[in-house]
Amino acid sequence: MIKLMIPWLLFPYLIEWLDGSYAKASILVAVLIVILCFDNLRKGFVIECTLVTCLIGMAVVSVYWPALSSFDSVKVLLYGVLTIAGWLGVLFRHPFTLQYSRAGVDENVRQTSEFFEINNAITKAWCMAFSINWVLAGLSFSFEEYWPVFMIGSYMSILIASVITEVFPEAYFNKRNSLHG
Repeated sequence: MIKLMIPWLLFPYLIEWLDGSYAKASILVAVLIVILCFDNLRKGFVIECTLVTCLIGMAVVSVYWPALSSFDSVKVLLYGVLTIAGWLGVLFRHPFTLQYSRAGVDENVRQTSEFFEINNAITKAWCMAFSINWVLAGLSFSFEEYWPVFMIGSYMSILIASVITEVFPEAYFNKRNSLHG
């Protein structure tokens, strides 16, 4: 996931560096994601594909509707699509974290209900973070003066989802083992 965050965090700086061109910045960030995450894109990983598609979409939007060209617009679009894609995966019982967690895990383990339950819970944590960010991005249009609160809320939700991703599997098995002796 860190490979995805680096280009995204560069986005506002690239806009400045490219003299305010959202189209160029969007394409450059999409290219960086393609370079850094090529294997996952080739395998059709939902998050990577969603990000690249949204960035290309934002480049097109910024060319034809320059008034919508802002980092805030990009955030609303991106987090909206990630929220919808993530929750649809949960709804259809195909949490996107399964794509990441299968690497290096035996087939026997991948077929267990525990493996699915852990991934479903982690996906829900990320979907909540995406949802929170979508709401915060939308609110930032009407309440610009509160941008520090929105930024802190955004970073905290992503940090919490990242921590859950790291600690939840072990906590799940520790609790299960303590209940079953």
